[in-house]
Amino acid sequence: MKVIVTEQPCGYRSEVIAKKIDKGVKIEIFSECEDVSKFGKELPILSAKDVLTRIPENIVYRKANLRHSTCIIPWVVLKAAEIELELNVKKLPKIEFEDDF
Repeated sequence: MKVIVTEQPCGYRSEVIAKKIDKGVKIEIFSECEDVSKFGKELPILSAKDVLTRIPENIVYRKANLRHSTCIIPWVVLKAAEIELELNVKKLPKIEFEDDF
């Protein structure tokens, strides 16, 4: 499966490819962002345990040495891996910003 990420605040386009291999998922990332490209090369094949591990210990977040803490790519990697491992569905959250509250 391929996830294409565009229209990020940084302006970079990224592609996250998740391929199921045995009981794990191999992730490849192609990005205009050097940090994100480097991050993709450092990811091991992810197991279901890796994908479902809480954020402080999660290997994906630990490997994500990115300039912007709000970069969505680590989340996209985990979401794609969950879908490939049949642990989640292809559905995205809806996020809205409201100035008046």
